[in-house]
Parts: sequence; structure tokens; C-alpha cells
Amino acid sequence: MIGPHEIRRKAENLYPDFLCAWLAGEPFFPRSVPANRKLYPGDHAGANEALRSLRAGSKEVRGFGYSIQWCERRSRAFGRNSFPERFFFETQDDFLRFLGKQSEFAAFAGAVGRLRAEFPELEDWIGPHRHRLIEVAPSFDGLLQILRYFRANPRPNLFARELPLPVDTKFIDRHEGVLREWLDRVLPPGSIRSDEAHFARRFGLRYPELHVLVRFLDPELQREWASPWSELSLPLGALAAVPARDLEVIIVENKINLLTLPPRRRTIGFGALGRAASELRAVRWLATVPVTYWGDLDVEGFEILSALRAEFPHARSLLMDGVTLTRYSAGAQGTGRRVELPPPHLTAEEQIAFDRCLRENLRVEQEHIPPSAVAPAWPFTG
Repeated sequence: MIGPHEIRRKAENLYPDFLCAWLAGEPFFPRSVPANRKLYPGDHAGANEALRSLRAGSKEVRGFGYSIQWCERRSRAFGRNSFPERFFFETQDDFLRFLGKQSEFAAFAGAVGRLRAEFPELEDWIGPHRHRLIEVAPSFDGLLQILRYFRANPRPNLFARELPLPVDTKFIDRHEGVLREWLDRVLPPGSIRSDEAHFARRFGLRYPELHVLVRFLDPELQREWASPWSELSLPLGALAAVPARDLEVIIVENKINLLTLPPRRRTIGFGALGRAASELRAVRWLATVPVTYWGDLDVEGFEILSALRAEFPHARSLLMDGVTLTRYSAGAQGTGRRVELPPPHLTAEEQIAFDRCLRENLRVEQEHIPPSAVAPAWPFTG
């Protein structure tokens, strides 16, 4: 026979249905709880204990929670007696008190009411995301203040911590996911960069820009860029604004390898970006020039290459092939890292090398490849 703990489990399973019904304004109570009501013949002591436990946990005794509809009938095993016929919750209060969710639901209901009143554009978001709304309810006042501010000041061009709002400096970072979904619905389309996944760029906030280490491999190109330095660091936005023409770019994972690249006509190197290499999509002119990527020969290196090629399909790789892997893999050990899906943007040759790195747990870092190997492997492109 079902017991109080099983009734609680079933009531918890009913809670999402209750929230949906409440949001839709549909009646939910009284609500029956499907239950096994059979007693076990021959176990009089166990049956009596089960009935006692059920009664002790019920609204009849506790004043709230599940109700039991009793029915008197004669049983061959137990004689004439009262047996449970139905378990149900009479009211919303009985249900919520039994689950200990009065405060949670009150916060949820208050949040729903305020969203519906002030931001009706979010009505279609509430139902599918009711549990997320419960999660953010403790921070709800701050979230509303941010929505109001962005609605009144689209694309404010301020750092998040500069916004004149009484929230802590990490508040937006902590709630970026839900704020993005809300702002996408609340703000006019013209104030959203829909092609941007980056939160700050999408909604017009300032942010600490990624800096790109730049090295000129050709003094003539350095003079054209009017740079006194052959090596420098540029913010991504500044690099994107350069009127680049008639040049080639190589992106190198390791800083030392970048700094030891051989001289090369009309070529500039970017380096030390790691997984942020795909952020170079902001440098639009890279789509118009030859691009080469040279990373570590390991699972992560091929993932970075694939992500970069998703932005720039014409990008080539350098020294990231099976021959190089075989030549320098003696004693190389990887990190044991696994992947859920293989990188989708590799050539057939790169895929073979990736599969071997994954299968044999190999990692050949760039530093293990001598500088003399670079020039022969890097064909002239014009």
C-alpha cells in the first residue's frame, strides 16, 4: 500500500502541472493522487501500521496535506473495517503546505504578476520557463530594474558596472542567460545586434576588449600600418578598423612560436588567443585575405581550428597533419580529454590526425616543432 513518502513523491511530480494550470487560470483542486490501495493479506500487523502511518500523515491529523476518503467494507482477510478509497488534495493551500512550497510559490506568483503587468511581451516566455522564473525570483527586483533601464536607454555604451542601478557589479554576469532572453523580447529589434552572441556586443554595453598580439613579418607592411613597433597588442575593435589590403595572416597559438616565425612578405601574425581565436570573426577583413592557423597537435588544437574555420572557411592549417604528428609524437602525452562530437570543419587529412590524437591521447605542442620546419611547410600564396 502507498505511504506518506510515496504520496509526497507523487505530489512533487504534480507540482509542474499545478504551475501550468495556475498560469492558465484553470482549476486544479481537488486533485486525486493515483495510489495503490491494496493491503497485503495475512500481514495484519503490517496493514495496521500502514493505515496508522497514512492517517498520521493526513490532513485529518495534521490539519493540512492530503485527505483520505475512507470506505467501510468487509474483507475476508481483515473483516469489516475502514479502508482508504481515495487520496486527494482538497485545496491549493493543503498542497503547497504539504510540499513546503508556500514561500516559493508566493515569490513565483508575485514575479508572474509583475511581469504580466509591466512586460507583457514576456508572457510567452513564462510558461515554458516557469522553473527558471522560480530560480531567479530572489533577484527579481534587480532584473526588473535592468529591463526598465535598457528599455529607456537602448545600447547605453557603458560598462555593466557603470549602469546607474543599485545592483552589484557581477549581477549582470550572473544573470546573463535570462536577461538575454528577456531583452530579446522586450527591446525593439533595431537596438539588438541579432548576429552577435556576445552579451555586451549584442545589447550595446562596453566590455574589456580582447587584445590580439600582433607581429609584423614584413617591415614594409609595418611601415604601411605606420607602426613604430614590430610587435604590439591591439584591441579587437582597433584591429577590425585597420584598412587592411594585400596581405596574409597567420594565427599562432603559442606566443613564442609567433615571435620566432620566419620573415615573410606581406604577412602579419596574430597569437596567444587560445579558444578566443574564433572571436576574430569581428575582424571582417580576414574574410578577404589568406588566413593560416597553426596550433598544437592535440584534440583542443583541432577544435580551435574547426571553430576558426566556421568563421573563415578559407582558413588553412600549418603543420597540423598526420605526417607532422608522426614525426614529433614520440613521448607526447595528451590530457585524456574526450569530446562529445568531432570538430565538423576539418579536412580529411586533419580529421585523420585528430582521430589519432583522440584515440592515442596524443599532444604535440608547438614548442616541440623546430622553427626550421615552418618555412618548408608554409607555401607561398602570392
